[in-house]
Order: sequence, then structure tokens, then C-alpha cells
Amino acid sequence: MDKTKLTDIRNTARLSSARRVLKALRSVKLAVSLLAVIAVVMIVATVIRNQSDARRYIYHSCWFISLLGFFCLNLLLCVAGGWSFKVKKLGTSVTHAGVLVMVVGVVMGAILGQRGYVQLGVGQATRVCYDDKKRAISLPFEVRLEDFRVERYSVEALIVHLLKEQAVRALPIKVGKEFEIAGTPYGVTILRYEPDFVVLGKGEYGSRSKSPNNPAILVRVARGSQNQREWVFQKFPGMHQNRGSTVRLDYKRLPGKIKDFKSKLRVIQGVKVMASKTIEVNKPLKYQGYAIYQSFYDPVHEAWSGLEIAKDPGVSLVYLGFGLISVGILFTFYIRPVMRRKGGVRPSGPGNKN
Repeated sequence: MDKTKLTDIRNTARLSSARRVLKALRSVKLAVSLLAVIAVVMIVATVIRNQSDARRYIYHSCWFISLLGFFCLNLLLCVAGGWSFKVKKLGTSVTHAGVLVMVVGVVMGAILGQRGYVQLGVGQATRVCYDDKKRAISLPFEVRLEDFRVERYSVEALIVHLLKEQAVRALPIKVGKEFEIAGTPYGVTILRYEPDFVVLGKGEYGSRSKSPNNPAILVRVARGSQNQREWVFQKFPGMHQNRGSTVRLDYKRLPGKIKDFKSKLRVIQGVKVMASKTIEVNKPLKYQGYAIYQSFYDPVHEAWSGLEIAKDPGVSLVYLGFGLISVGILFTFYIRPVMRRKGGVRPSGPGNKN
């Protein structure tokens, strides 16, 4: 066998191998497998309590970016091989292109995006935030915290003061439930609740309405065989209580779990205020491609607010990709069937000449 034929055989073998690799890379099965792996990883990242760890070890990690890049290559080859402007395939092509654009936006954001954190007290300002590795990120503007407040759910409670035992207990308002005061001989039961207390007659009580205009509770305090009953008013503490008693009762609204925390921010360049907004969780202030989120707060010093400052250059591509996917799905399942009906397109068969 001469050298020319041998070279031709080798080139043919290389071409055949390249085609097999290309066919494998543009496989729909590969795309589905990669998408399933990415979905599982995203679910795991979502349930991680510390999202800083999720960004460090998943979203911004080399292996996850490589996985997205490989998926992007697979989609690119699929789109390039199956792209068509024919009505039959146009919706599918646009949908695939949208997924590709979205993945490109995610990869761009992971590689080129910035994300940092800073904690400010009321009246303080900064031009710097810090990433997960405590590296400084300079900002092209100044962020000033004008005000910060923590909002809480209020909880109704009966405060029991045992003067001799020097004990104080806060009990939830549960009608009919007896509470044993641990370490003491006392038991406390809330017998009745009236949201808008009124005296109906001698020894008769009720409510003017269902609105809590004048809330009151009837409390029984038991110590062995001794029982003490009295009405306790939320808006009129101490009313009708025996001053000589060793038990004092207060009906109060106490601050409960955190409802929300909000920061009033100003973005300043030079001496000019460029933007101002009161932000809260999932309602950021946006300026020049940056988004300033309400991230956390200091539970010890509630005048300190924790901010997350992010810049994602790929977010516009993600939105564009989502739009293309929506258009592709809309065209495939709604517009194309209408076009086929109006055009009188019939499936080809033995009885159809067209």
C-alpha cells in the first residue's frame, strides 16, 4: 500500500472520529443529562442555609462554571445543527436559542460578576464592600445608611409576677389551658377572653364587638386550695387588682419574631444624591448595574444594617433568554397551530395530492 492511500485512510479515520465526537457533543440525550445534573446541583444550592457558601462552593466554583460551559457548547451545537426558519421548526429553534442565551448570561455573571457585603450603622457611608474571602471591592459611588428599623410581629402574653418567689413568667394567651409555674406552688389559667370588654350588668361581662378595642382576660391564680380570680386589662394595667396580693398580673403585647428589616439608603456621587430608596428583603436599590440588597442585621445592635452589593453583567442575557424561551413556546403551542388551520395545511397521505 503506497503512502498516499495510507494517508487518505488515516485522514478518513480522523474525520470519522471527529464526526463521532461532534455527534456525541450535539446529542439530545447529553443535553438532557447535563440539564438534569445542573437542576440537581441548583436544588442543593437552594436548600443550603448559608447562601455565601452556596455562591463560593457552587455558583462561582470552577467545576460548576465548567459544567455550564459544557452545557452551553452542547446547546450551541444543537441549535447550529437544527436551526431553521421554517414554520415547522421555528418555535423549537427559538426555544433552544433562548436556553443558550440564558446559560451564557449565567456563565457571564458567574465569571465577571461581583458580589460583596458591608455592615453600616445609621449615618455611616462607604465606598467599599468585601467578598466572601474578605477582599475589598471598590465601588464607583458612596452608599449612605440614613435609617434602619427592625419590624416584629407582636405577641399577646400574660406576665405573671410572683413577688415572694421573685419570679416572672410570660405565658401565651390560651383560654382554658392551665400553666404550672415551675419551681413555685402556683398554677395560672386564663378562663375567658373578651376583645372589647364591657360590663353588661352586676356580675355580667361581655364584648361590644369582635374588634380588640378593649381586650381583657379573666385569670385564675391557684395555690393549693386557694383560688384568686381577676380581670386583667391590656390598656388599663393594674385596674381592679389587689395591691396587697403577692401576685401581680399584666396583659401586654410583646415584640415577637422578626417580620422585616428595612434600610433607607442614599447613593451619592461627589456631593449629589443620585438615588434614594428604602430597601427590604427582595426589594433592592438598583443603580448603574449594581443592586444593593437588604441582607442581614446585627441582632445585638439593631441600629446596624447588613447590605449585599452585587453587579451581574449577565442578568440582561438571562432575561433575554427567558423571553426567547417564552416566545418559542408560545409560537410552538399557540401561534403555529392557528397558522396551520388558517393556511389549510393538511397532513400528506395517499389521498392527498399536495
